[in-house]
Amino acid sequence: MRRHDSVERLQSLQNAILESIARGEELAAIIAALCQRVQALAPEVVCSVVAVDDDFSLRPLAAPSRPPAYGEALAGTPIGPRLGSCGTAIYRRSPVEVTDIASDPLWDGYRDLVLPLGLRACWSSPIAARDGRIVGSFAFYYRDRRGATPFERRIVATCVHLCAIAIEHEEVKARNHRLAYFDTLTGLPNRARFNEAIGQATRRTSSRFGLILIDIDHLKAVNDTMG
Repeated sequence: MRRHDSVERLQSLQNAILESIARGEELAAIIAALCQRVQALAPEVVCSVVAVDDDFSLRPLAAPSRPPAYGEALAGTPIGPRLGSCGTAIYRRSPVEVTDIASDPLWDGYRDLVLPLGLRACWSSPIAARDGRIVGSFAFYYRDRRGATPFERRIVATCVHLCAIAIEHEEVKARNHRLAYFDTLTGLPNRARFNEAIGQATRRTSSRFGLILIDIDHLKAVNDTMG
């Protein structure tokens, strides 16, 4: 592929993903679309993206060309120094390029998950938020024992940046939702969430629901005193 063509195709990919983020599409759908577009650009790679949960464990986001069972097996695994390419890249906060999964010690305990899929190498790059937190990793799996080409490296540089934007945008949405619908002191649903739930229930004409009102003596005095 000529450099001019590759630049145009990367720009098209970037524009499409940024538009999806701006429209407020779900994170999993955005990342899945990103992987699919990447694999159209580089058909010889298998693309995968994982996020980091609050408890510093893996949360698979998208891997359209890999069986769902693979991601399910890794979900909730604590990040560590020998957790394949992706978990190790997150732990080290730097890219990890494994050109032979069968012999690399980073894959001890995990190679039986990936080798039966015909995948022989994996290059993973950490995804960093603007505040320096590592929020995930972006990986290319290969069916041959090899490293990345220059064009694949340009793809990854673009995609790591897009993933960071998408994940941070999702975090902001989740934070705003919590602030709007949950009490910051107790973590319980607030009046706005109550009104929303009642509105949803009344719109479901096929369902019936009941409402119980409980009065607490001197609640106003407690609320005025304690907040």
